[in-house]
Amino acid sequence: MIALADVPGTPLLDLPEYISASAVKSYLSCSLRFYFERVALIRKSTTPTLHLGKAVHAALQAFHLARWRGGDDSPGATANAFNSAFLKLEAEEGPVRWKTGEREKSRLAGLRVIAAYLDSPEVLIGKPKAVEIPLTEAISGIQVPLTGVIDLVTDRYAPVDFKSAAAKPDARKAIFDHEIQLVSYQLLIEAATGEVPPSLDLIYLVKTKVPSVIRISSPPANRHRKDRVIRLIDTVVSGIVEERFHPQPGMGCLSCQYRNECRKWPAIMERSNP
Repeated sequence: MIALADVPGTPLLDLPEYISASAVKSYLSCSLRFYFERVALIRKSTTPTLHLGKAVHAALQAFHLARWRGGDDSPGATANAFNSAFLKLEAEEGPVRWKTGEREKSRLAGLRVIAAYLDSPEVLIGKPKAVEIPLTEAISGIQVPLTGVIDLVTDRYAPVDFKSAAAKPDARKAIFDHEIQLVSYQLLIEAATGEVPPSLDLIYLVKTKVPSVIRISSPPANRHRKDRVIRLIDTVVSGIVEERFHPQPGMGCLSCQYRNECRKWPAIMERSNP
């Protein structure tokens, strides 16, 4: 959560109540986009890729919760959970920027990739420790509590995060891209349970014509990896408090929804007179 200051002449932002790995990655990717999304709260239409990813995520959550609680974890029930989430997300978070014919194509692709997971060697067997568990813990070296919602925690305390992808991922790049998230999950699990995860896992649901399911595992972080991530997280907290929001030009700018707002920088960041 980001709190806006109400008193003129004070810093724009208070110390955040907590910080998440997703917020850290967003800030490091482009601090100005972070500002538009999470401070100014400028809402944009949902992309088809994001919409599909959220619906698939909701279906997997329903399946894993059923496995955890002894409910209906059948393929039919999981498909129904996906279709319900697909419609609900359109109503609650839309509009979605569908092109002609894209909506049904996307929905069918989601059903195929879910079926592929349920039929894969990577599907959860047995009862997990937790599903979609929110954790918030004080971590030494970070000014505010660290928070996160872990998709799945196995019976051996390994965190698992599910990713949707259009193509087969490169394992080393995937671990590098998601290092902050994976190590954050390890820090949270260790702080909450005292257990050291045996691995930090990503499961990719690849939405190719014939879907595939790929697990990429990283060994648990050593002290150096933990310290590096902790330092990055705390650097972001300081950046938020000190109002360090600026453009970070790159290839991602071509598809950024905040290009119009970005063009107005730095005037858009100036304080208005009371």
